[in-house]
Amino acid sequence: MKFAKSAAFIAALAMATTGALFVTQNDAQAATVATTTTQGPAWLYTSGGKMITDRALAPNTKWAVGQTITINNEKLYQVATNEYLKASDSSLSDNTAQAPLIGTVTSSHGTLTISKKLNEFSNSFGLPQGSQWRIGKYIINRLGKKYVQVSGDEYVPVTHMKFNQPLPEPTSDPDFFYYKEMEDPNYKPLTDY
Repeated sequence: MKFAKSAAFIAALAMATTGALFVTQNDAQAATVATTTTQGPAWLYTSGGKMITDRALAPNTKWAVGQTITINNEKLYQVATNEYLKASDSSLSDNTAQAPLIGTVTSSHGTLTISKKLNEFSNSFGLPQGSQWRIGKYIINRLGKKYVQVSGDEYVPVTHMKFNQPLPEPTSDPDFFYYKEMEDPNYKPLTDY
């Protein structure tokens, strides 16, 4: 009877330990990443500074960084249990996810969208004032007008939105929402699109 209780206790303890390991693995997220910059393999070192001769990291690979230590005035990044990469063999970067670019419609009557495929106003898609949209591409046409993508095929002028962060450099798309008659000095657009 004592044996059965002991076995049950050990089994429960083993299951709890395994569960704790899974939780720890899922919850762990590295905020910092080291990318190897060597031409050949990047050698690893122990916490005591001894080179590990049977393992190395491939060039241009990313590794989550744990602790940072200094041995003989050389900084090393922990990439595994008791395995460290020299800072001089890598570049360090922050791995935090950037917030998505969001645009909020500011036009008092909302805004129409422009179909990229049709190169004209969309008949079925308008955005109400105050609505928020995750922004995809940011483009500029040959007339210098700038537009942002609010869905797969739909774009709106940047002047009709405010953004939660600065826009990146626009990609040139010279023929987007452009017609030859727009080059005529007497052309007067009906809208600010």
